[in-house]
Amino acid sequence: MGQYFWIAIPAQLFFQYCGETMEKHRAHAYIETINRRSGERNYVKYNKENQSAFLESFSSADYHGFFLSTYPFSDQEDITSSGLFYDSPVAEYSIAGSGGYETDRTREIIHLRQIMKQADKSAKAFFAALQRNLKKIPDLRITLKSGNKNHLYLPTPKSIIPQNAHSRLIEIPWEEHCLSKGLVYRQE
Repeated sequence: MGQYFWIAIPAQLFFQYCGETMEKHRAHAYIETINRRSGERNYVKYNKENQSAFLESFSSADYHGFFLSTYPFSDQEDITSSGLFYDSPVAEYSIAGSGGYETDRTREIIHLRQIMKQADKSAKAFFAALQRNLKKIPDLRITLKSGNKNHLYLPTPKSIIPQNAHSRLIEIPWEEHCLSKGLVYRQE
């Protein structure tokens, strides 16, 4: 069975806490953007030099999601092909992420999912270490009310909304949709 993990914290803090774990496990983070007009996919790789540009991508209208991967890409490999992280052999090494958008009114929950049920041992070890590390964040609370799933969160006066489903059927911004439909997690 695939592994899932939900946490509602600012994206900047998320990557601050997972940076050391990524370095230790030789993992890399990539944000995927999809141009709404052309459908062209682009990936922004996280590193210390482009940290602010990487984090600004979460606010882009073209932001689609992000990936954490222990796959040993060579410098020459092109990671712009569509669906790359879902194809073998890369999928065995990858964790898909969604959410992380934040405004002055809302914070979107971050959802992580191990893509393959039979993941590579480096991806499994990284995902387990990442979860342990994130659970050590000071003031982190253990559950938001949402069915029977456990969610972690940092308390905030903002409304916490679900991760973006990227539904093309929703014509208003995701934040407005969640607030108007009452799709808000209750903090305990």
